[in-house]
Amino acid sequence: MKKHEIKARREENRVDSVKIVRSPSNAHEWVILFKDIEGKTFFLISDDDHVCSYANLDATVEALDALGFARAEVLF
Repeated sequence: MKKHEIKARREENRVDSVKIVRSPSNAHEWVILFKDIEGKTFFLISDDDHVCSYANLDATVEALDALGFARAEVLF
């Protein structure tokens, strides 16, 4: 789900949970998973349809903060 889409869902209280996990393709990077209230799970993706990945947890948390989130579960 793209950044503007996830922001809209957050504003509508349609995001159930947020998880930060290691990237399946590169264990040295982190990705963000969102679960909506219908139970569907989405990766955060860029405008050019690539999964957003981050080199460290600080960058990942900054990305979530920019989207308006204050809480996430970290799975490692």
